[in-house]
Amino acid sequence: MKKTSISLIIAGMMTLPSVGTANDFLTVTTVQYVQQCIELNSAKMNLYESTYKCSCVIDKLSEDFTQTEFEEANTGFLLKNMPGDRGGEFRDDKNVRAGISSFQQKHIEAYEKCKMRR
Repeated sequence: MKKTSISLIIAGMMTLPSVGTANDFLTVTTVQYVQQCIELNSAKMNLYESTYKCSCVIDKLSEDFTQTEFEEANTGFLLKNMPGDRGGEFRDDKNVRAGISSFQQKHIEAYEKCKMRR
């Protein structure tokens, strides 16, 4: 009996690190994303629905990106249309464009999984 319970405790402890890293985004990043998403989708759905679905989208994105990757890709995505030289870095760099393209694709997939209308 003791061997079984010890084995279960050890197995449970081994799964704890993976639970802690399932969503490694900072709370402020999650809140900011959800607030921006709610604002963008306010005409399409009510506050409760948009809060739930926007939270789902950021959770899906956190499965594919680390905090740093998300911040870099999101920044590039938001600033790529900035006019003049200021936006040139985000439009002209091939690595940045590739990151933005990947971010857009993952975003589309997350919207579909969370049943968000685009």
